[in-house]
Amino acid sequence: MITGVKRRDTRLDAIRGVLLIIMAAVHVPTPLSHLLQEPFGFTSAAEGFIFLGAALAGYVYGKSHVQAGWTVMSGKVWARARWVYFIHLAMLVPAVALAWVASNRLAPLANQFHDFLAHPWGSLVLMPLLLHQPPLFDILPLYVIFLGLTPLLLAAARRRGWGIVLAVSALGWLMAQFKLDARVLGDPSRLLPLRLGSFDLAAWQFLWVAGLAVGETAFRRPLIRREWRPGLGAVSLMIVLVGLLSRHGLWPQAWFSQDLYLWMDKWTLGPLRLLNFAAWVALLLAWNPALLPPLLSPVALLGRHSLAVFSFHVPLAIGATILIQTGSLSSVPQILIGLLVIATLFPWAAWQERHSRRRDRANATLAAAAAVASAGAAGEKQATPANWAEVPAPG
Repeated sequence: MITGVKRRDTRLDAIRGVLLIIMAAVHVPTPLSHLLQEPFGFTSAAEGFIFLGAALAGYVYGKSHVQAGWTVMSGKVWARARWVYFIHLAMLVPAVALAWVASNRLAPLANQFHDFLAHPWGSLVLMPLLLHQPPLFDILPLYVIFLGLTPLLLAAARRRGWGIVLAVSALGWLMAQFKLDARVLGDPSRLLPLRLGSFDLAAWQFLWVAGLAVGETAFRRPLIRREWRPGLGAVSLMIVLVGLLSRHGLWPQAWFSQDLYLWMDKWTLGPLRLLNFAAWVALLLAWNPALLPPLLSPVALLGRHSLAVFSFHVPLAIGATILIQTGSLSSVPQILIGLLVIATLFPWAAWQERHSRRRDRANATLAAAAAVASAGAAGEKQATPANWAEVPAPG
């Protein structure tokens, strides 16, 4: 779906928009959150969000790497990482400040920020280092870390090939499956109020590296040969259907061992979970659905401004949770609040779109003015006597 992209692909934005809606629904405790918890099988919105972000980064920055060189590319990537880091802190600091002053009156806040409230000063020191991540504030740190490593990964892939890079990354994922990373690091939280979030970094880096490989490869050549599409699509569809049936209890229990659930852990990205997600990726790549952009535009609007929408949904989800849990609301008001949180994302994204277009128009106007001024200066230089060029410019 990202092969040969010349302009923005509405389908990719729509996928990100769907994932954002699922996240917003799941992060507010309502019957709706149970309905949308992993609706596509044993895979969540987080996997799609991380992988798709990595694939787009691989395509965009891989292209920049080839056309402009490593220095220019790395500067762009690290500037983006700094921006995501700033947004993370801009969300987190006001949230913990509110929890500090209001947790005695609002039990949901006390629960949300329990670890912070137990060691507030130490946690404040660790937050800028991304070593204390309360619930809902642990996805953007993944992005910051993975973006920071992206220029090095792209450079290594260009020198050694993606096979070597993916093999090393897979070893890290394998260590996480056997908890070897925890055994090596021990438990530093005994000494410091560390809270590294729910996602195992050693496991989830593999998803990012795989996404980078897909995106960067798509810039250079088609990901899948045409003759392979039917076979790959058929095998992937079978795995996807098994995942869907098993996830929603439609698979006969006699055919499905309960021990397999141990292989589907979300936080360490268990093997069967990874297989289920890979099947979805392969199916979409093989199928390459050509959906009409007008049908996707409302959801794609969210995806075009995914960082802004994700950042906006976090305080909304916290506020909605406080309202639901302190008011002891019944199911219907809970669902209405959950739907309101989702609906609020659309005007926010629309405002972001208008702001982005105004900024683009202003930049285009400035660029045009600079081009005219440059052309005028070039004309004056041609008409100026040679000895005038030696006169210093005023100021």
